[in-house]
Amino acid sequence: MFVRRFGLALCFAFGASSALAQDTGKLVFDVKAFTSEIDLKPKIEQQLKSGGLDWGVVEKQVVVTLVNKRFIGVDIPNLTRFGERKEIDLPSGDYTLTCVGLIPEGGFGVEKVLDKGAYFNVDALHFTIASGKTTVLEAYPVIRKHNTFFLKFFIPEIEIKVIADGVAGGDAVINTRGDKSVPWPEYSGPLKFKAK
Repeated sequence: MFVRRFGLALCFAFGASSALAQDTGKLVFDVKAFTSEIDLKPKIEQQLKSGGLDWGVVEKQVVVTLVNKRFIGVDIPNLTRFGERKEIDLPSGDYTLTCVGLIPEGGFGVEKVLDKGAYFNVDALHFTIASGKTTVLEAYPVIRKHNTFFLKFFIPEIEIKVIADGVAGGDAVINTRGDKSVPWPEYSGPLKFKAK
């Protein structure tokens, strides 16, 4: 009798742990090689090609930041370089992607640079992590010709394409500053670091 009860309890425990394990899916952050529509000086091109994207996951939100992560109020543990990919397991469910963008426009001191040029594109993209499935975020960093006329700094345009279990989903350029972007001084959410 004891053996039977123990066996049933063991089966139940394994079944429960298996069910819990199945309630996760895989996120692949696949950062493609850097490309440019314009000719760049070799030194600048090499610097850009050796770059990457800082990102992390906060609850059900993927956060990509072009601002130095020490100014971000949440943990940003991942740096995926151009031409590389990283895989992580996440709880299944609906997710969003937010980008903290930066267009350097001058200013003396870090706070002035952030106040003038940093912004938040909140929920720029929506996607789903399905249980036992793989969702790929393909990131395409490109220097666009039309974005470089008046800039002293080259900031790649970052287009993200969602591929859920092999099927193409939504896509968006996540770091374009537009009407829906929230300027750094106006943002009061948890993504901005606040000195205590």
